[in-house]
Amino acid sequence: MKSINRLSPSLRIILTHLGLIALAGLVVIGSLLIEPSQEGGFLGFSAGRWFVLFINLLALAGILFAIYKVWKNQIRGMETWLLQEKHLFQVFFLAILLFFISLLTGLGSIPAIRDFAFFGRVQPSLLWLAFASGQVCLTLLAVLQKPILHWFSQFFPVTAVQEIGHLSTTQKYIMLGIVLIYLSLQVASHLKIREAIWLPDSIDYIFPAETYAWNELGLWTHTKPWGAAVLYKLTGTAPIMIDAVQTVLSALVWLALAWTFSRVILVRWLRVTAFGLILGFSLSPSVQMWNHIIQSESFSISLMVLIIAIWISLLRNWRWDRLLALIFLFGWWIGTRETNAYLSLMIAGILVLVGLIFKRQRFYWAVSAVLIGFCLVNMQISDVPTIPRWLYPLTNTVLYRIVPNEEYLTFFADRGLPVSSELLSLSGGLANSDNFAIFNDTALNSVENWLYRKGKDTYVQFLLYHPVYTLMSPWNHVREILAPTDMLSYAPRPMIPLLSWIFENLLFMHPLWLLAVFTLVTAGIVTWFKPWKSKVFWLVFIFLIIFFPHFYLVWHGDAAEVGRHAIQASVQLRLTLWLLFLLALDKILIHGYTIRTRHRT
Repeated sequence: MKSINRLSPSLRIILTHLGLIALAGLVVIGSLLIEPSQEGGFLGFSAGRWFVLFINLLALAGILFAIYKVWKNQIRGMETWLLQEKHLFQVFFLAILLFFISLLTGLGSIPAIRDFAFFGRVQPSLLWLAFASGQVCLTLLAVLQKPILHWFSQFFPVTAVQEIGHLSTTQKYIMLGIVLIYLSLQVASHLKIREAIWLPDSIDYIFPAETYAWNELGLWTHTKPWGAAVLYKLTGTAPIMIDAVQTVLSALVWLALAWTFSRVILVRWLRVTAFGLILGFSLSPSVQMWNHIIQSESFSISLMVLIIAIWISLLRNWRWDRLLALIFLFGWWIGTRETNAYLSLMIAGILVLVGLIFKRQRFYWAVSAVLIGFCLVNMQISDVPTIPRWLYPLTNTVLYRIVPNEEYLTFFADRGLPVSSELLSLSGGLANSDNFAIFNDTALNSVENWLYRKGKDTYVQFLLYHPVYTLMSPWNHVREILAPTDMLSYAPRPMIPLLSWIFENLLFMHPLWLLAVFTLVTAGIVTWFKPWKSKVFWLVFIFLIIFFPHFYLVWHGDAAEVGRHAIQASVQLRLTLWLLFLLALDKILIHGYTIRTRHRT
């Protein structure tokens, strides 16, 4: 005991760590030695096992030598080096890097390493490295708690509230009246419809909500993304309850966006106008109708709107609870529709760039890492069902767009697609053609197997080898995507009050010519008056930019019901254009007031 007490506290900590690491190393070496060999005993060990065993013995010898040096108090130079805070930080971040790399590889999370022939031999060593580096991380995290928090604080925004002008009493009453009218219209829409209607895919959300408990994988890994099913699990699956909940959620999130965004507008009368305009936009049938349908569209749109509202609020006033709420909403949004995962990956990439440019925004790197984690988990979940989620829409696309075109079909045939008379008979159809023949007809088993094994990779190659088709085909069908004539065929009967058609044509801009004119006008005034000093402008602009990959994902992802699949992208485009227009108009009015004030003085 006296021998230990003669050591300094830092050396005792180092000695304890080295001792635990050495014990773990003995376990690893023991596992390699006791594993049976083909011929029995040491002579039966393969060259690979001898090599791994030698490396581990060498590492253990180095650790035992280090223990000896610490015990003899012969590392004063190392102790002096570790007393400097900057060196501890270097060790801390190196340990974090080693921990995550070794843990991920040791658990087999990286396919390229997991499939390596000697992975089973090196796995114990990787887990040993994860144990050792994890110990160091935890200790340094305790030792450097205050310096780490201080260091991280420089990458977060300064806590400050953006000053805004106050509303007059008259404007407050006007906004209150708008809220009451809006809520009455939302309630009227629910009372008129009462029960949410079913579409063919509705069962894929209701079945897991009714059948599986919270701790059963079926709830999270059914044939459709889990987001809407979890909502229905919480609310109950009665159509009247679903209609009520989706309507209430929609009303609340649009009110949140209208209020939060209007607080950014500086011109008072425009603030009130923006508040009413956003609420009116949400009452258009193309948005409103999904609240009365048992599908994921309503909930996904509501989550997207709430994400924008929370993010605007976070930009105005930095708070941890808002950041955590934003991350939670993103996680649920990613799990609600397949395209949301890809959009979130793009947002994560943009946030990395934001952190590179602005030091105070580097906390977004952590947000990016979490988003990427959510996306990877959901992408793995999509492969769990017996028929992976991507297989059905891929089959739709191949049958409807590839098989009817001789050139495209040849590309796929050259890469192994079995072309037969049975397949050609389904040309121009979808996966459900002839009673799901592609999955049920034994003559098409080879086609189904090929689609499962090679279809996705071949389709990606096809898009890369045909850039003109990839880039131009969505625009050739832009009306089908952004303004489909059959969209209201999904709507329940009776639909919403007649006033909503004004919202549809003027605010949602269902006519494409009106949408095109508004896009040009918005682009013109944004370019001329440059409202981009506002952080909110860049947030809205990011959501506008990711509309374009969303547009391509919808078109190339599935050939069936393109208009329905694109409804969130349609809302995203029109909403962000309105928000940018209002920000630019606010800048124009402020500029005009400034000029008039100068003339008066």
